[in-house]
Amino acid sequence: MKMKEVWKRTTAFVAAVAISIGMFAGTPVTAKAADEAGIRAFVTRMYEVCLDREPDAAGLDDWSNRLATGQEQGANIAFGFIFSDEFRNLNLCNEHYVDAMYEAFFDREPDAAGKADWLGQLNSGATRGHVMTGFVNSQEFANLCTAYGIDQGSGDWSADNIPVSGSCAICDSGSHEVTPEIQAFAERLYTCCLDREPDAAGLNDWSTALANGAKGSEVASGFIFSQEYKNKDASDTQYVLMLYKTMLGREADTPGVTDWVLQLRNGASREAVYNGFVGSTEFANLCQNAGITVGGAIADNGTTGRQSTGEMVKNMYYDIYVDGEYRTTEGDVSWAVEGTLVNPADDFLFSHRVEGDEFIAYEGATGKVNIISNGDVIIWD
Repeated sequence: MKMKEVWKRTTAFVAAVAISIGMFAGTPVTAKAADEAGIRAFVTRMYEVCLDREPDAAGLDDWSNRLATGQEQGANIAFGFIFSDEFRNLNLCNEHYVDAMYEAFFDREPDAAGKADWLGQLNSGATRGHVMTGFVNSQEFANLCTAYGIDQGSGDWSADNIPVSGSCAICDSGSHEVTPEIQAFAERLYTCCLDREPDAAGLNDWSTALANGAKGSEVASGFIFSQEYKNKDASDTQYVLMLYKTMLGREADTPGVTDWVLQLRNGASREAVYNGFVGSTEFANLCQNAGITVGGAIADNGTTGRQSTGEMVKNMYYDIYVDGEYRTTEGDVSWAVEGTLVNPADDFLFSHRVEGDEFIAYEGATGKVNIISNGDVIIWD
């Protein structure tokens, strides 16, 4: 459902202050008929999509004149509408702000992966100006401007933000209750994926988004592919272990984690593995218990993990991962090649023999390896 269609359902908007047409001074000019028609259509669309109303005559003339004379370009007009008092007073929540960006500047509904990424940035502290900058400098907005016969322009408004005080006009038009189950679903994403307690504002935004129809796969991907998680520089093993906790609500089983890690090592993207978890019965059950929609696969952007150097590493400590926990963190491995499979039972490699499944060398922090064991682990001299 598009933003304008949603806004039409709002029974009472917050009292709005219209865009001031006296912000700038312009001298009327005469443009070619075709150019003028396109310019006026573009401005009319901005009123309809961003402010959900028809333009007033004075405002339409003023903005159209600025475009015709070259005083303003598409990007500047976008800023004028999005940072107007009238738009600000809608107090859009993060989810509906992102929806508005897609409708206003891409003329379409958001794709799941893109929306999740922008939501993740906002909920991690990015300004609304930063998000708008990304949209108006994009090729999709350039194409929209070309269709109306205007110059796109460019700019950076990352330092500008829109404070939200009060309730979201769209949420108020058909809001649903944030249940304890929904909040618990969102909270687990913080603790399992980001390994921290949620901040109040972020937890509220994500919970509200879920309550108002955001899908489980979209919201979860906003965390898993967020910059905050990327900054952890997680290895393939660490990534898979996180997915088990985040998407399935349990610790990993040894055969499962080994299979997923090998898929990553053989060229599968992190999105592909993520989509495998999205399609699982266990994730569907988590969403059902929270009372939310599962959602579908996200776009595959070819995200890869920590890259292997192929270097020969000697005398590394190792962690033995057994049934969801690390049991031992001592010993050494001799001359293991980073990023390759190693047999723990190989006497040549280990000064302390270890019986267990094959594992990926040098998957933990520098100087460590992870042994993915079948539970039958024996260490002796």
